[in-house]
Amino acid sequence: MNLDNYNILKGIVKELRRELTELENEIQYNLRCMKEADIYVHSFLDEESADFKVFSPRNNENVHKNEIERTYQERDGYEEKNRYLNSKKEILCKRIEQLENILHRRELDLTVLNMQEEDRQRIARDLHDTSLQNLAHLVHKIELSSLYIDKDPVKAKLELSVVSKILNETIDEIRNTIFDLRPMTFDDLGLKAAFQRLLSEINESKKYTVTSDIDDVSCENNLVLVSVYRIVQECLNNIVKHAEAEEIFFSCKNQNGNCVINIKDNGKGFNPDGSIEGKHFGLSLMKERVYFLSGRIEIFSEPGKGTEIHLEIPLDLYKSFDN
Repeated sequence: MNLDNYNILKGIVKELRRELTELENEIQYNLRCMKEADIYVHSFLDEESADFKVFSPRNNENVHKNEIERTYQERDGYEEKNRYLNSKKEILCKRIEQLENILHRRELDLTVLNMQEEDRQRIARDLHDTSLQNLAHLVHKIELSSLYIDKDPVKAKLELSVVSKILNETIDEIRNTIFDLRPMTFDDLGLKAAFQRLLSEINESKKYTVTSDIDDVSCENNLVLVSVYRIVQECLNNIVKHAEAEEIFFSCKNQNGNCVINIKDNGKGFNPDGSIEGKHFGLSLMKERVYFLSGRIEIFSEPGKGTEIHLEIPLDLYKSFDN
C-alpha cells in the first residue's frame, strides 16, 4: 500500500466512524422514544396515577384503548427501526475493524522501515566517522612510507608500524559494527550475555559504577530479543552521550511472561515534559521499537536528579511465532 492509498483509507475510516456516531445517536434517540412511550402507556394503566386525568376522562375507556394501541404501534416502530440500525451498526463496526487492522499493519510496516532506516543511518555514520576516516589516513601513511623506504628505511618502518596499529584498530571497529548488526552472543549464549557484554563495552574506560541484575530471559522469536537489545543499547548510548553520569543501575527480569527492564543513572537528568524527541535524547527510535513490540515505556527524570527508564515487553505474545 502506497502513501496515497494509506491516506485515502484513513479518510474512509474517518467517514465510517462519523457514520457510526450518527447511527449510535439515532439508536439512543429511538430508545428514549420507546421509554417515553412506556411511561405514557403506564399513565393510562395506573388508575392511581395523578396524571391520568390529563390524558383522558376515567369513563372514556375506548379513548384509552385506542391511545394505548397507537402508542404501542409507535413504540413497535421504534423497536423495529432499532433492530435494523443495530444490525447495520454491527456490519459497520466489523468493516471499521477490518480497515483499522489494515491501517495498523501499514503503521507497523512504516515503523519497521523507519527503524531500519535509522539503523542504516547510524551504521553509515559510525563507519564514516571511524573506519573510513582511518582507512583514508592509512592510504596517506602507506604513500608516505613508500617515499621513505629508499631514503630513510628506519622512518619508513616507523610509519608502517603506525599503519599496522591503526589497521588493527580499524579491524576491531569493523568487527564491532558487524556484531552490532547481529550480536552473535544471541546465537551462542542469549540475551543475558549480550547485555553483560554491552555493559562491559560502555564501561571499558571504568568511568561508571555499574550495578546489574539480569535474569535469563528467552523468547521463541529471536528478532524480538534483538529489538529489546536495540532498545537497551539506545538507552545506554544516551547515558554515555548526554547524562554526564557516574553511576548506572541496570536490571532485566522475567516477570509473568514479560521482559521488565529498569535503567537508572545519577546524571544531569532532563524535563520529560519538554521536547525530548530527537533534539535532546533521541528517544523516538526507542519508543517506536517499544510500540512495535506492543510494550510499555515510562521515563522518569528531573533536571539534576538523574533519569530512570522502565520498560515492559510482553514476550508471551510471540510464543507461536517463527524465528
